[in-house]
Amino acid sequence: MPLFNSLKRSKHPSDLWVPLHARSDITPEDVFSDASSPLFEDGEQKLEVPVNPTSTRIFFLGIFAILVFLAGYGVYLNVRYGNEYKELATLNAQRVHDMGAPRGEITSSDGEVLAYSELGFNLILDPSKLPEEEAENLSVSLAQYFDRFSSDYFYRIISSAQERNLGSLVIAKNLTESEVSRVRSLLTDYPPLSLEERPQRVYPHGSVYSHLIGYTASITAEETEKLSGYSLTDNVGKKGVEFYYERFLRGTKGLFAKFVTAKGDVVEEKVLQPVKEGSSIQLTLDNRLQTETYQILKDSLREYGITSVAAVVMNPSNGDILAMVSLPDFDPNHFVAGLTEGQAEAYFQDPKSPLINRVALGEYATGSVIKPFIAAAALEEGIISADKVLQTHGYISVPSVYDPSVVYRFNDNKNHGAVDMRGAIAVSSNVYFYTIGGGYESQKGLGIERMARWLKEFGWGTQLGINFGSESSGRVPDPEWKMETKGERWQIGDTYNASIGQGDILATPLQVAAATSVFANGGTLFRPNIVSGIYSQDGVMQESGKNDIINENFLSQSSINVVREGMRQAVQTGSSIYFRNLPVTSAGKTGTAQTARKNNAWFTGFAPYENPEVTITVLLEEGEGSNNAVRVAYRILDSYFKIWHPELYPKPVPVQTAPEAETVSEDVSENIN
Repeated sequence: MPLFNSLKRSKHPSDLWVPLHARSDITPEDVFSDASSPLFEDGEQKLEVPVNPTSTRIFFLGIFAILVFLAGYGVYLNVRYGNEYKELATLNAQRVHDMGAPRGEITSSDGEVLAYSELGFNLILDPSKLPEEEAENLSVSLAQYFDRFSSDYFYRIISSAQERNLGSLVIAKNLTESEVSRVRSLLTDYPPLSLEERPQRVYPHGSVYSHLIGYTASITAEETEKLSGYSLTDNVGKKGVEFYYERFLRGTKGLFAKFVTAKGDVVEEKVLQPVKEGSSIQLTLDNRLQTETYQILKDSLREYGITSVAAVVMNPSNGDILAMVSLPDFDPNHFVAGLTEGQAEAYFQDPKSPLINRVALGEYATGSVIKPFIAAAALEEGIISADKVLQTHGYISVPSVYDPSVVYRFNDNKNHGAVDMRGAIAVSSNVYFYTIGGGYESQKGLGIERMARWLKEFGWGTQLGINFGSESSGRVPDPEWKMETKGERWQIGDTYNASIGQGDILATPLQVAAATSVFANGGTLFRPNIVSGIYSQDGVMQESGKNDIINENFLSQSSINVVREGMRQAVQTGSSIYFRNLPVTSAGKTGTAQTARKNNAWFTGFAPYENPEVTITVLLEEGEGSNNAVRVAYRILDSYFKIWHPELYPKPVPVQTAPEAETVSEDVSENIN
């Protein structure tokens, strides 16, 4: 207000309406200078206001009182806590380390431990403390200590960490005792290096469960940005159960503090936060059956001269997976230790793709295993009755709708003669299914739209949602798909091919098994499930297995019965007759799907026929005849019933012991003499 008042009393009224910054004779220094400025004339009020002497004295007295209080309180603290503070003064550093939490165990339904954690050592580098010119020398030294990796490999990861300003970097994982002993001299030469004790994942069954359980490996810098609570020294689930249930398995890190003197001596160690182990997961898989299935498939590779095979065994009454094997496979322990360059090349550049789970991710032409589903669709749509007999002649001839002079021929594997629906399923008659799929002569067909709709009812063309990570959708083609994808119109030949599982139609072995279970259990499509339960370390169930229903009540019981009877006849007199050797009744369907090279061989079925408790689907890539798939599936089911129903198998008759060798020798000598 003083400035405003002085302006009001100015002898220059016109100046009241001129902004100060607009006057050429006044500078900012004029405004903020003392009263001798020409802006103020004699007798006018000045900018500053004199301070009252009493206020000054009160201010300084207050400051003095505060200082006296602080001094007195300091004396009190020194007397009361002097010894404690003196002791703490010697501790000029507190080093806090995180302690990695052991991941929870993964077990089979019969109690076998499939994955657990044990303590091991990692070699850690702090890149920020390593001079750039030392990176190459350190890389050479590391390669001498760890012959699994080259110096170029170490230099690449160290240089990358320095450039990206990353935190602590795991140089080598899961060190052996000899490696730990040898590396100690390296720690002296390079202070940025340190040894860190960490829980390491162990897979005692190696590759037997690889595609199901997956593996753990070092987390990437990109993953740390997406996931909270992780550092670059941590491992994380990468595939399968380890990936899908990471939040349950990982556990909670602990914090460990070391109190150090100025000289670096550790005077106290304290756990600030205890480690909490992750939850354990019990799978639905039976270890005995999984191991048997794995070995049977391994043997089939050699027996049939093939490189890839897949099999899945499930409980049709709830969707639980009992065994699942895909070959070729991988050893998850290699990823825990860190892949060598040779292992990385073998896994990631192998054209056979050993990291792909063929059961859930492999998409294949189904061949004749599609026929039970086409038969059910035809019955539901009223296209044909189950008892109607069609005369097959080994092929059908279909004239082009655009040029009747052009005739297309669709062949069968043989002339099956007169067959009804049950017989057509049993002997796998292509002509019968060409006819009910695309129509022929007076017999109407389903057409591709209705075929596609019914296949989707069985779960084809979509992911089933199995709880271990990724899976493929397969493909159910239709005219719209073909135009969008290939830019071509749908032809009648496409419909005929689809009706026998050829052409553009694709499905995964998992989809075929789940759909087959619909006929086994009486009409319900279950979501495949591999987890029985998730348990905290004190034994409390956190989450149970999810036996979700995807679809139900979409088929009449009469249609289900007809298809079941056809699949039963396939075992009794048809394409799956080898299964008559099982000690229980069974039903099944074979398939041979043409590929660019050799044919893929399929079998899908269930047993016992009257009260099914197991469904099986087997695929042999380039396995040629479906008879090979039948034999593999038979061996797996035979193992299943030996495990779960040993009473079905006669006990072996004790072998008579031979006479002692000496006696036999004497008798022989006597006879010779």
